[in-house]
Amino acid sequence: MAVDSVLELLRYRVLATMASIDALDDEDLTPLSKIPLGKLRKDATRLHAVCRYNKGVRKSDSSIGPTDVRKVALHPFALSPEWERYAEFLLFHEFLHALGYAGHDRSFRQLEAEWPDFEATQMGEQFGTHLREKNAKWRWLCPECGWNTPRSVKSRGRYLCRSCRVKLVDESIEMPTAVI
Repeated sequence: MAVDSVLELLRYRVLATMASIDALDDEDLTPLSKIPLGKLRKDATRLHAVCRYNKGVRKSDSSIGPTDVRKVALHPFALSPEWERYAEFLLFHEFLHALGYAGHDRSFRQLEAEWPDFEATQMGEQFGTHLREKNAKWRWLCPECGWNTPRSVKSRGRYLCRSCRVKLVDESIEMPTAVI
């Protein structure tokens, strides 16, 4: 299925769920169906989704809304069947920003907590680990205790193990080769 159709199907499911949330009864959700949806770069490891506002829009302005949003973008790996529940939550989160809840204050967090799939709201850390693993070219390894972490750059001896205080060693991660 094409990415655009996956995003539109995702939008439809999220908007249907949002319409069933009592706390959003006073919000006009219709303009959310017009916001362009897109993807982040595949090598993004810290950003899972983003609500990009039009140039000149200040997020601190109390009157922002869906017409001030240029695009909502999700990480392309979140669109896979494995992460589809988390992608729904991400889109919900970004749609809350689009509705004018720009910051992560108490009112935003209360609305965010209304998402019915609690497990999906907790998948962020696991998804971040998944992204770092997929993008890693190196593994930083402690020669003393064996602790290791995937990284996209070499440590070059600049970092120490937190527990052993020994310089971390770079280990190359083998990239799977294509079978012809």
